[in-house]
Amino acid sequence: MTTLVTGAGGYVGRNLIDALLERRQPVRALVRNDDQAAPLRQRGVEVSVGDIRDREFVREAVRGANVVQHCAAAVGPHYSDREIHDICLEGSRNVLEGVRDQGSGRVVIISSINVLGNRNLSGESEDLPCRRFGEIRSDVKIDIEHLAKSFQRDAGVDVVILRPAMIYGRGDQNLEKLLRPIRKGKFAFLGRRDNVIPLVHIDDVVQAMLLAAETPAAGGRIYHIADGAEITAGQLANELARLTDSPPPQKILPYFIPWFAATLFETLRTLKLFKGKPPINRVSLRFLGTSRSIDIGRARRELGYQPHVDFQNGMAAAVSGLTSHADAEPDVASTSA
Repeated sequence: MTTLVTGAGGYVGRNLIDALLERRQPVRALVRNDDQAAPLRQRGVEVSVGDIRDREFVREAVRGANVVQHCAAAVGPHYSDREIHDICLEGSRNVLEGVRDQGSGRVVIISSINVLGNRNLSGESEDLPCRRFGEIRSDVKIDIEHLAKSFQRDAGVDVVILRPAMIYGRGDQNLEKLLRPIRKGKFAFLGRRDNVIPLVHIDDVVQAMLLAAETPAAGGRIYHIADGAEITAGQLANELARLTDSPPPQKILPYFIPWFAATLFETLRTLKLFKGKPPINRVSLRFLGTSRSIDIGRARRELGYQPHVDFQNGMAAAVSGLTSHADAEPDVASTSA
């Protein structure tokens, strides 16, 4: 069974390819530049280099693949909202069209629990409707899910959608951005310490992806993927402080203060009166300012998914493996699911 991994140069894609190679399964990688391609080719991976927005390029890359693990996304502050929309949505359309046109194959799409919106969640299942909240990276995933469902319904494309929680693990440099304010004593909780932060280790995300590819009855289904531990913001911050020999964070900001600041800076940016990076945004409010507990029962029952990496061991390994200690301000948006 040949698997095509889009976004193979990214964090999730790299770890999935590791698992596929360990299983000795044929794997093909789609990446956007030669720098990402070189280390994969050294490991014997067939690599296609190009733009996910290029329909013919994607069609050729998909050809002959039994499974497409679609991980490609526009990640990082250097992308404009238009680029994020086009790369994510048009790239997904090209993948789905490629599988449709060849008449066979399963597409596993990596979405996010962020499609559920900026609100408190209490053990919510996949049946909860999505909710937009004006943040392009989350809202475009809703569009992708709708697109995938339409291809499944109207063209018979075999699609599985996975919604991971906040992904962390070895080699995750984004975790460093959360650690910096803790080390500096600048970390503050938003509203309360007991908000649930949904987490999942990269190894368990890869496990879910492999199960989604292999389980016949998963076609057309959506699955929440998390560790099931319901770790709170206080537990997460205290554990990161312990692992870095830092004082446990104590500051709690009333929610209305960061909410007002985020609204003000977004308004100023809309009016083009502010061009810098705002100190707080709505993604940060969702990450720390809401309590988000999700139900992973469907993935357990239908995929046989079982989280293997517990919070303490997973965080200890992730923190010990960090090598980047750049002295930059934190960017919570890139660490949240």
